[in-house]
Amino acid sequence: MNPSTVMELTKIVAKRYLKAKKKQEKTKILDEYCSNTSLNRKYAIEKIRDICFKDKRPKKRGRKKKYSNEADSTLIEIWKYFDCICAERLHPYLSEAISILEKFGYMKLSESVKGEVLKMSRPTIGRRISKHRVLNDRVLISTTKPGYLLKRNIPIQTNIWDTKTAGFCELDLVAHCGGSALGHFINTLQVVDINTTWTERVAVMGKSQDRVFTAIKKVRAQLPFPLLGIDSDNGAEFINDQLWKYCRKEKIQFTRSRPYMKKDNAHIEQKNWPLVRKILGYDRFDTDYQLLLMNNLYDNELRLFLNFFQPTLKLESKVRYGAKIKRKYELAKTPYQRVMESHQVSQETKDRLSSLYKSLDPVKLHRQIEKKIKVIISLVRSGF
Repeated sequence: MNPSTVMELTKIVAKRYLKAKKKQEKTKILDEYCSNTSLNRKYAIEKIRDICFKDKRPKKRGRKKKYSNEADSTLIEIWKYFDCICAERLHPYLSEAISILEKFGYMKLSESVKGEVLKMSRPTIGRRISKHRVLNDRVLISTTKPGYLLKRNIPIQTNIWDTKTAGFCELDLVAHCGGSALGHFINTLQVVDINTTWTERVAVMGKSQDRVFTAIKKVRAQLPFPLLGIDSDNGAEFINDQLWKYCRKEKIQFTRSRPYMKKDNAHIEQKNWPLVRKILGYDRFDTDYQLLLMNNLYDNELRLFLNFFQPTLKLESKVRYGAKIKRKYELAKTPYQRVMESHQVSQETKDRLSSLYKSLDPVKLHRQIEKKIKVIISLVRSGF
């Protein structure tokens, strides 16, 4: 029987059921109803009761809702403005995020709503944003070819580094080759500072040592602190005489990871997905115009948005309990905040960064990033 027909019949039967005074009469009505609808007897009784005592049945008791719908929607709006970061990074940054959005006029919150949002715990934020996440799982292909030159002269171990000092960086190339590693295509050189988590990116055509070397020098000029050390994989684009001599001349410590051990470059490997793949995807980029557009994005809006408005987590300690490992993380901070706290950064640089930070609009930057990405992707998909 059609559900709407069942509902109409139930309303008619409910009226007869209410008027019936004797038990035998009610039983007869119920028998007829069950035979006509083929419903289970107990379920049929509940349906009739729902209509007969709709306004009289007590409401189910439960815990009162702690946060209003307005607070929930405000949280999701803030989360989207700051590129959908995880709860662990968003929670300690909420106060700063709200003040920035209010400053540029994107939000005007009442004190009660603002208080509700700031009272939310990290697990609460995690539960609320989890429903709005969009996952994207894809497979990478490797384009790293080993560089044999000078491997004996470049040490593997990185424990000689003072990672509490800004300037010791890991670097890696991310290939934009699509589904094939044949021919020339663009690579993104990404550099991350271990102490401050400050990141820089440069797009290079191919992976020749000359072009990668030029990109490394460009990154060095963009960093807000002196470059003290670099750590790379064993690719020939890094393990070469040109870069090795440059590091010796400039007194930059040069180390490398063990072959086929990505965990040796954990700081840079974990950044390749959120800061390159998530932004540009897995399409093939292989034209000079695409290279120009990518570097325009990397040199302007993207580096500013990521370094000034994207909080990052740093591992504080790791303890093993049998087969389980318990990790403890420091409070999430933006790379800019860590740079401002660093003693290795000059006061002149800090003043310059502070002045720049006050002038930046994160929402405008994010919209510009999205706009430029759409242009780049549309060119690739259309064959230009």
